Amino acid sequence: MRKVLLIASIVALILALFSCANPSFEPRSKAKDLASLPEIKSQGYHILFGELRDGEYTEGKILVGYNDRSEVDKIVKAVNGKVVLELPQIKVVSIKLNGMTVKQAYDKIKALALKGIRYVEPSYKRELIKPTVVKPNPDMYKIRKPGLNSTARDYGEELSNELWGLEAIGVTQQLWEEASGTNIIVAVVDTGVDGTHPDLEGQVIAGYRPAFDEELPAGTDSSYGGSHGTHVAGTIAAKKDGKGIVGVAPGAKIMPIVIFDDPALVGGNGYVGDDYVAAGIIWATDHGAKVMNHSWGGWGYSYTMKEAFDYAMEHGVVMVVSAGNNTSDSHHQYPAGYPGVIQVAALDYYGGTFRVAGFSSRSDGVSVGAPGVTILSTVPGEDSIGYEGHNENVPATNGGTYDYYQGTSMAAPHVTGVVAVLLQKFPNAKPWQIRKLLENTAFDFNGNGWDHDTGYGLVKLDAALQGPLPTQGGVEEFQVVVTDAKGNFGVPTVFVSMMRDNGSCYYAKTGPDGIARFPHIDSGTYDIFVGGPDHWDRALAPYDGESIPGGYAIALRMAEERQASFVGFGVSPDATQLNVNFNSTLQVKFSTNLSTLKDPQFVVVDPLLRGVYGRVAYARNQTYDLSLLSGQISFGIQTLLPAATDITIQGTVTLNGEDIPVYGVLKAGTTWTIIDDFGGLNLGTDSQPIYVWWTIFGQ
Repeated sequence: MRKVLLIASIVALILALFSCANPSFEPRSKAKDLASLPEIKSQGYHILFGELRDGEYTEGKILVGYNDRSEVDKIVKAVNGKVVLELPQIKVVSIKLNGMTVKQAYDKIKALALKGIRYVEPSYKRELIKPTVVKPNPDMYKIRKPGLNSTARDYGEELSNELWGLEAIGVTQQLWEEASGTNIIVAVVDTGVDGTHPDLEGQVIAGYRPAFDEELPAGTDSSYGGSHGTHVAGTIAAKKDGKGIVGVAPGAKIMPIVIFDDPALVGGNGYVGDDYVAAGIIWATDHGAKVMNHSWGGWGYSYTMKEAFDYAMEHGVVMVVSAGNNTSDSHHQYPAGYPGVIQVAALDYYGGTFRVAGFSSRSDGVSVGAPGVTILSTVPGEDSIGYEGHNENVPATNGGTYDYYQGTSMAAPHVTGVVAVLLQKFPNAKPWQIRKLLENTAFDFNGNGWDHDTGYGLVKLDAALQGPLPTQGGVEEFQVVVTDAKGNFGVPTVFVSMMRDNGSCYYAKTGPDGIARFPHIDSGTYDIFVGGPDHWDRALAPYDGESIPGGYAIALRMAEERQASFVGFGVSPDATQLNVNFNSTLQVKFSTNLSTLKDPQFVVVDPLLRGVYGRVAYARNQTYDLSLLSGQISFGIQTLLPAATDITIQGTVTLNGEDIPVYGVLKAGTTWTIIDDFGGLNLGTDSQPIYVWWTIFGQ
């Protein structure tokens, strides 16, 4: 979620602001205070500021998206910071703060005259989607898992009996003769991977540790951050050598991308930050990864991370993501909530049938389900960096260490392995084609068709490998473009929902350019709902030593929000864009008699008082129609000579049909005051004001 620096954009000429009954605005050079401000014209929406919710972001850094790299230097100087990471592929830098909070940095940046900066955001907190370690049981490995009646679970490995997940998704030794993921590079974006594990020797190629800009040599132990990534890697691509286990795609190669590092070195829970995650995704994309596994997530909508995911998918990389272990419907966790990914639920086998695991998050974005309960896989050895224990009851003659985990973190790598196998057969497949192939060939074991619990059902590699690669049913990118009424400026932070009853739904937010991008989604008929800017979508602005909502929001009031719906909109290769024009109305009427003042005027200004949009003579009970304006404006009353006494000026703003009482106090000895529903509230300081603004979109 993002905030915009309070700069108004005007979509009509100032002289056309009012109806014909209103006098024209004219510059007033003889005024003492506001006369020194220049008359300004439209500049559009500028900088977005990421939402700051206490406890949900990391102090010490800000992420800046830019169009003009030279403007970043102004920010670095203002916050006394240091650029620690450059991502030119997506035009983002990460700035380390020196003795300054993120909120304080926001205050510094908002006072700058910047052009070519798209957004500023914090790094949000994320978590590994933590699995449950199954309690050791000496007899567990002797029992057929977990009740499938097939006698075909023989993969030539000594622990084949444990690999119920492979059997469930249709893996056979004969299938591997056709394709086993040979030479497909799989990025495990997670903790590091123990490449010295006997079942992973020869399977792990060079990787990347973005927090330290360190390339990890092939075949080494990089299990920084714990065992999670090694367990994931084993399910994907443990080798076929007759010992231990085997992965879904034993011919594939694992590329470790360490985004959960050693907490002692990077702090917190080891999460390196959205900036370094983006760096890792870009590095993996540029070094040949064809599919990535993401078994982690968090709440914050990061533009930096969204752009990194888009970058990967634009380069043909398939992104597989765990749905989460929250049980309930979870619609806005990221990266699971980004469009274009394959979101995976966890399944169990119980009482002779499959079912969704009790812990698995439900979502209208779930694509497919995969085994996620009692999954045996590799874990780092006792002398490895990420050793966190192992199940000593699992017999393996190769000296490897193994353990049973369960969670959607274990389900996703089954699907990632399936994707690797399919990419060997279909090397030029686009991400949407692979996802569509999985969905078309999934086993709908509950007979519900698509649902929130399991998506299209249990992923089936055997069926997918025999099925034709879809040539219809998807688009490489669909865009919803939201602008003001005249189409002059994009409107940021508008939420777009693409809903349907018979398949995964998609969500995105408009960026600084007003475009919500949906890469590699299904074609078809959607009900598209466009709404915002959300008046609750905001950061916190300092005020009198406290924090009040609204300091960096686009819209402050519910009445400012605009909505549009498009029922039955057809998305296809011939229909890849929806244009939405917001419009609004705003009229102002004052009830206060100002006949004692010298030449009072109604003045429309930039909320930061960097310029005047225009002036018109004040008249009691006259309606001033500002409906042709677009952007963020403030307004007030100015007089030629100072007021002799305090005067409370009252009126009514009619905003999109809703009446809002407004007032302001013209203090004795002053010549102007701002009028709003907070009494002329200044969220900034006298020298760097930010007056409460009104967000409108014109007609």
